[in-house]
Amino acid sequence: MSQLQRSPEPGVWFIFDKSKRIAIVRVVEVRGRKLLRSVTFDHDPAQRQLIGYFPEDAMRLAVECTWAEYVKATGPSTSNRK
Repeated sequence: MSQLQRSPEPGVWFIFDKSKRIAIVRVVEVRGRKLLRSVTFDHDPAQRQLIGYFPEDAMRLAVECTWAEYVKATGPSTSNRK
């Protein structure tokens, strides 16, 4: 399962699989409305891919959708397996 960690930068969170950073969620403003934008993580910002936009008060939805896209791309996580 994913882990969410707040960044020192306001309005930014990181999503991890174990200790691997897999995505960044950031508060952005689009046409005067605040939204959460989720993108894949890459050290090179030009290589990051958009996962989606979510309502500002829907962090859980953003994380769950981001995690689902990660699992679809990489296969199931082993972080919670016994």
